[in-house]
Amino acid sequence: MSWKLSSYLERFKRAKSNPSNYLDKKLRNQIKSDKLPNLTQFKYLGNFLSTTEKKTLIAASVLLTVTLIGWVTYFISTHSILSPKNGGEYSEGLIGTPKYVNPIFASTNDIDTDISSLIYSGLLKYDSKKQLVPDLAEKFVVGADQKTYDIQLKPNLKWSDGEPLTVNDILFTFETLQNAEVGSPLIVAFQGVRIDKISDNTVRFTLKTPYAPFLDSLTLGILPEHIWSEITPANMRLAKFNLQPIGSGPWKFEKMVKDSGGNLQSYTLAPNTNYYGQKPYLNNVTFKFFDNFNDALSSLRSQNILGLSFVPHNLKDKVSGKNLNNFGLQLPQYTALFFNQNTTELKDDSLRRALAQGIDKKTVINEALNGDGIALDAPILPGNLGYYDDVKKIPFDLTAANTILDKKWPRIQPEEYFKIRYAQIIKSLAPTTNTADSKSKKTTTETTQPISASDENNINQTIRAEMTSGQSFYRQNGKNDVLRLSITTADTPEYIKTAEQIAQMWRSLGIQTNVISVNSRQIVRDVLKERNYQILIYGEMIGADPDLYSFWHSTQSDYPGLNLAKFANRDADKLLESARTTLNTDSRAKLYQKFQGILASELPAIFLYSPTYIMAVSKDIKGVETGNLVSPQDRLSGLNYWYTKTTRQIKF
Repeated sequence: MSWKLSSYLERFKRAKSNPSNYLDKKLRNQIKSDKLPNLTQFKYLGNFLSTTEKKTLIAASVLLTVTLIGWVTYFISTHSILSPKNGGEYSEGLIGTPKYVNPIFASTNDIDTDISSLIYSGLLKYDSKKQLVPDLAEKFVVGADQKTYDIQLKPNLKWSDGEPLTVNDILFTFETLQNAEVGSPLIVAFQGVRIDKISDNTVRFTLKTPYAPFLDSLTLGILPEHIWSEITPANMRLAKFNLQPIGSGPWKFEKMVKDSGGNLQSYTLAPNTNYYGQKPYLNNVTFKFFDNFNDALSSLRSQNILGLSFVPHNLKDKVSGKNLNNFGLQLPQYTALFFNQNTTELKDDSLRRALAQGIDKKTVINEALNGDGIALDAPILPGNLGYYDDVKKIPFDLTAANTILDKKWPRIQPEEYFKIRYAQIIKSLAPTTNTADSKSKKTTTETTQPISASDENNINQTIRAEMTSGQSFYRQNGKNDVLRLSITTADTPEYIKTAEQIAQMWRSLGIQTNVISVNSRQIVRDVLKERNYQILIYGEMIGADPDLYSFWHSTQSDYPGLNLAKFANRDADKLLESARTTLNTDSRAKLYQKFQGILASELPAIFLYSPTYIMAVSKDIKGVETGNLVSPQDRLSGLNYWYTKTTRQIKF
């Protein structure tokens, strides 16, 4: 023991007197020839390096570390992507309130259609390319006779409450829709259609005659039989499930909030965990309801909502903030000027042609839509089946328009207009007596009482008010009348501006033109139902499949038909009838092209434009994709792909 102690003391003295030499020997003794130094040995490295060598080593280490970080960063950036992850929420402002979040009632209310399209699934749906693809259906087969459609369901479908979705739900939905007691506005589309259960997962639709657009009808949302079968058909509109629905779409009803007066303030949806397809990333979506666009825009700017469904063109500048993205939405819709040809003057082909030549569509689009629209010459839009670019066009030409008008409606000065109108008003107001001439057997009308000074003044004021400032001349229509026209339209900013622009253009041709605006909620009842207009400016949505039958066939001239021009032409009727029974797309396209040629020749309407609508969404919302839509609610068709939160994933 004493020997070991003295040995350690000796080694300590040598190390103290020459520590470097001592450590060198110790390290050499510890390192084996066939192995690298271990981590314990590396800690002594600084004892053998000079100051310069230490600095060099540190610099090299820093450079190596930076290089490694750079390469790792580069690798991650080139081999990874930001991917959506669950979380976050979206809120959107809508003008109005929902009433029937039910697909068999929803078609009369845009808000109902918006929300029901998220909660319910149809047998088929439109993809981003406006092509029909299976939704609840696994596949579909069209019979050789073009009258039968066999639809096979996907397996293991469920409703949002967990109940299985079966063929019985399909049968129930369409049989309910066909029941007149239910009162669905879609009943006409399924009249004469038979629905049969072929197997546990297949249903068959049988038509009396071929109908090319029938598959489009199968995008209708399906109702759950286990919910609705307990409610009598006559009471379906009163059921609570119209606002608290059970569906099979990517979203489900979560809650709604009402104010103290019972008015609906907001409506919230949550992801449907039983949905067969892509589950939503967002935790919830809330729709908030406003009476007007100004209130909705104020809420958007204050970030109380994150999106606004449609922004009027006159308010577009108010959604140009740094925190918002504006998306242009192109709908299969045209706005046209419809001539009611029951009006005597408008039966004249030359007058309708002159009116068409007097409209500068480019100016109308710039003024009424702030440039957000495309000019049209026919009812089928570019990119749709049957679009015909070579259809006959009527160019804007004031000189040609005046040449036509001068032949039948001579120009008169404002003073002459005043005299004609004065005589008309005097004749209508003054009491008269009839006297008979026994020789000529003619009856003449004579005024029996002079007009008072007060009446004279009122007549003068009435005529002056009629005479639009800036109209330098008028046109005579017969011996004792002037050429006057009236344009009726809904009281939306877009339509009013369009009507005023066209009225001003026609006034420059000498035609006295008045604009009549009607409350947009009452225009169907007060104007369209009775065709109570001379000229109408209105928009029509034709959908993805351009079946123009209900818009232009002569049988649709009266309400609820949509032939707003009361157009009647045998050749046109035959083309429309053939087009809806022809499944071959090339053949249908040719039929529609011929039909559009007849419209261009007969000129029952002037097609003005297809508007591009603006949807404003916060930049916090990602994954929003829009383009040409089939219907307004399609702006939300990709809502289950929208997100706010992300995660980075490595991709090799």
